[in-house]
Amino acid sequence: MSEIETKKRQYSAPALSKGLDILELMAGQFEGLSLRQISDLLGRQKSELFRMLVVLEERGYINVLPDSDKYIISMKLFGLAHQLPDIKRITAIAEPLMREFSNRSEQSCHLVVERSSEGVVIMQKDSPSDQRFGIRIGAKVPLQNTCSGHVLLAFADENSREVMMDGIPASKHLPENVLADICDRVKAQGFENVESQQIAGVKDIGFPIFNYSGNVVAALVVPYLSHLDNTNAMDFDSVKVVLGDIAQRMSEQLGYNENK
Repeated sequence: MSEIETKKRQYSAPALSKGLDILELMAGQFEGLSLRQISDLLGRQKSELFRMLVVLEERGYINVLPDSDKYIISMKLFGLAHQLPDIKRITAIAEPLMREFSNRSEQSCHLVVERSSEGVVIMQKDSPSDQRFGIRIGAKVPLQNTCSGHVLLAFADENSREVMMDGIPASKHLPENVLADICDRVKAQGFENVESQQIAGVKDIGFPIFNYSGNVVAALVVPYLSHLDNTNAMDFDSVKVVLGDIAQRMSEQLGYNENK
């Protein structure tokens, strides 16, 4: 056994590992899990898990669903992640600009960042219109077949793009020539403009958000809804222009200077 492996064994924390196992399991279970289900899925005794669940509930990391014996993960971890300086700054700058966009265009918009080779929605602004479409904050979206994913991949530097793609299961990879064509097209036009592959009738528009170093840090996306009664406050092309302006202002407030 190597010295590193020996130290890992010396400093293991079984209780902490158990708690993390529970949180990681529950992160993908939107309908909740009972103690028995958690026990079966983790292969652990109910007695050793029960106390962990009590503590996690007391600390606000999980909740018990009303009139149920099922536990569900809370938004506390998401809230803690939002306290990271970069995310906190991005959302603070984005909030008034996204609100301005939604009020002007009467379209919803959301902000997506890349984490562990997935897109994560960190902010959402609903349209003031009665007819609207939105996406849940904290939702994860694939990079390879979404508007936000195309933007994040296209404007990433080559090394970052390789790291993103390495984290995607090989079975879900796009052929290299297809990915290259998408990235070249999106980067050349400065935005993505594509029919949603998740929701019929929605056309997505996405622009990159850059930081002071010129690195892409987020994608600002509108799932454009075209009203059949022609009551849209703005047509598609007008929304694209306004969204591009909002994205540019957001980047500038993050310190980006395209002339540097």
